[in-house]
Amino acid sequence: MKKSGDKQDDKKDNAIVLFQLNALASEPHRSNFLHCVARGQQNEAENLLNKPMEKGNYKNLLLAKETFTDYSGRTFVCTAYEYAYWAKDTHMCRILEKHMDENIKSEMLKRCETIEKGGLKYSQQLNQTDGTQRVEQFCTKHFDFTPLKTALERYIQGFYNWNWDERKTAWMAVGIAQRDLPVHVINEYCRPDRTFHPLPAFNEDKLPRVVTYYNYNIRRDVSLYPLVISGSSGLGVDFALIRGRFRPAAVRVRRCGSGLRAACELAAVSHLDEVRTIDLKQSVKNLG
Repeated sequence: MKKSGDKQDDKKDNAIVLFQLNALASEPHRSNFLHCVARGQQNEAENLLNKPMEKGNYKNLLLAKETFTDYSGRTFVCTAYEYAYWAKDTHMCRILEKHMDENIKSEMLKRCETIEKGGLKYSQQLNQTDGTQRVEQFCTKHFDFTPLKTALERYIQGFYNWNWDERKTAWMAVGIAQRDLPVHVINEYCRPDRTFHPLPAFNEDKLPRVVTYYNYNIRRDVSLYPLVISGSSGLGVDFALIRGRFRPAAVRVRRCGSGLRAACELAAVSHLDEVRTIDLKQSVKNLG
């Protein structure tokens, strides 16, 4: 025969079991949410925040700090907002901010301040020239556009002094740098509603999360992701992306032509970097 105290114990046990079941059920959602954010799947990420099961428990998603990997092979252990802030994906930042209460904003502000002081750690699997791979550890404050800008500058400056083999090597260096771009930058390359010429303001309210480009070899649009790199084909092997005043396309050096088209790319990428860096200041204000 159970005593009254036993009934209270049963209620506690049931509550613990229910909590554990809810926690287990939410684990896949947290992992999926982080991957959606890292891969620029903005609608999918917001849908998870709006799910009835998560609506009263959205803190679990916004404060979840788990392991996830982006399209460029960078592996992080952080929250979704920390990643978006590091990547300068301020379109994603604005979506996440909409779902934060004051306590979460305060916590995210602290984490962003920590990033600005000491950087955000991540590891990345890198391909070596001999075909093998190695994993390197990094800690940076934000994604750095410098490698892409430097590759474009080198192509522009050397174009008229090089033969076609030298031009190809320099153009493929542009493609290699593009492999590391956070997906929101690729979205800017691929968005269907405007080009890189004339120079965009990059101040649109919405960013179409498009990752398809035109492949001249097979004469159709294809998705850039997941990145498929082999010894004979792939981004940085036999093509680099270009936008300019036309549709986004995978082009070899002969189709890219003179350094003038690359100069258009350089101007757009440099301006995008400047605008998103300024946008991060607004992120800090939104959290404060």
